Amino acid sequence: MNGSGNRDRLVNFFPRVKTEDDWGTEGEGDGTAIPAFAKVFYGRGSERREAAQAGSDQRATFNVLSSVQLRSADETWEIDYDGSRWAINAIVPIGQNRELDFTATRKGA
Repeated sequence: MNGSGNRDRLVNFFPRVKTEDDWGTEGEGDGTAIPAFAKVFYGRGSERREAAQAGSDQRATFNVLSSVQLRSADETWEIDYDGSRWAINAIVPIGQNRELDFTATRKGA
């Protein structure tokens, strides 16, 4: 088994699930949290400055070790990290299912 290396940030992945209240109204909610240790990359300084000047949303890439649960993730899932929710924009497998890169945008930023 591979160690986590410098994946030193604990993040939680949340699948989105359909819910129904007592009156039969359908909605969406969080599924069971899937914790993982991640390397978090915010991009180069110039990219962050350009985004700030343009009023763009903050983006980050979360690199995690691959697991069966995380390989089932899609762009409807969310990441909870550093007190914020992040909407997943892209998922890229690295190597032969050894790692996954999740690119996400901070929600409400």
